[in-house]
Amino acid sequence: MRLAEWNAETSYVLTVYKYLLGALGLWVLNEKNLFSRIRWLTSTVIELTTIISLSLEVIHHCRGPEDTLEAFRSASASVTSISKLLLHRINWRYKLILVETIINDWTYVKSSYSRDIMLRYARVGRLGSSVFFYLGGASCVFLFSPVMYAKVHSLWASKEPSYNETSERRLFLAAYCVFGNYTSFGYDFIQILQIFQILVNAFSHCGNDGFFFDVTMHVCGQFKVLRVDFSQIKDKELLSKERLGIFLKRHHRLIYLAHNLQTAFSLVILSQLLMSVMLLCVEGFQLILTLSMHNNYAATQHLLFIFVLLVQLFLYCFAGQTLEFQSQELVFDIYNLPWYNFDVSVMKSLPLMILRATHPHRLTAGKFLPINFVCFKEILKASASYLSVLRVMLKT
Repeated sequence: MRLAEWNAETSYVLTVYKYLLGALGLWVLNEKNLFSRIRWLTSTVIELTTIISLSLEVIHHCRGPEDTLEAFRSASASVTSISKLLLHRINWRYKLILVETIINDWTYVKSSYSRDIMLRYARVGRLGSSVFFYLGGASCVFLFSPVMYAKVHSLWASKEPSYNETSERRLFLAAYCVFGNYTSFGYDFIQILQIFQILVNAFSHCGNDGFFFDVTMHVCGQFKVLRVDFSQIKDKELLSKERLGIFLKRHHRLIYLAHNLQTAFSLVILSQLLMSVMLLCVEGFQLILTLSMHNNYAATQHLLFIFVLLVQLFLYCFAGQTLEFQSQELVFDIYNLPWYNFDVSVMKSLPLMILRATHPHRLTAGKFLPINFVCFKEILKASASYLSVLRVMLKT
């Protein structure tokens, strides 16, 4: 597919991912660039070091239980992050098709109402991706702020720090088993390494999640445009056999895009879902435990983390539900056509389109669990049941 020049709307949708994912070597238009692959390899190695160091902390729990739990949370996020990095290497061709389609759709949009619909869904996509970005930024602030506070406090307390003696200071990530005691020079090197680890993790999550949400909203917008085109047909002169053929090709193209979207992100959604559900259970248990100990500060932290996980899950399910709804509602727009006024050849073709449209496109986690509001509800119910059982066990 020949790519057109980016216009203002294309830049609005894709520019942020060009730089955010490009920093990790995940931007599909630069996939064959050597430096892009080097950046991807470097990001993968950095994430691998994060998983190893934090896993050792979880296994040996060299510090207290709070640091072990923090290491477990960070390691879980890193496992999901590296899965997104590795799966990109497998599915980048499907993402490339989606990006090329977005560029050409915005370049060759034919009518003002089509542009308005696409802009509406582009704004929804930007809103959802902004939520992912804000959550990622808040997570970075949460990890950086304790160390920054400790640094300011130590500088305030002592004007003559020692550079040769070993000391045990606070790290951005709880990886004390690996790094142990260190000199001031070693401490600075570890901090720089962990800053890169946190940034790669944040970029991988925010970039991939936001890109998925924006691309899904674009496909939903294209389904909506096709629905509006069908709803505007009022007499047989507006739906000739030739125009019906154009509609069939557009519908087939949207089916093809939905298939590529499903193939590109199915395993990513599965890894994200498994991580979120596992952390929901762990954080819920910690919330109940801290409430029973009347530790309100720790309980607030766990509650905020649960809220972040639920928002992330909700946005994934919202994207899947919107795609399912738009693809399914196409049936009613075709059915409501004044088919009794059309030519016989057109009348014979419409039932075939209705039959195909009755099978909505569902985004799935690993091709077995549909991601929609029903899935979100079931996750909430299962988590609440699990926490109720744990609550009873703690009381007995």
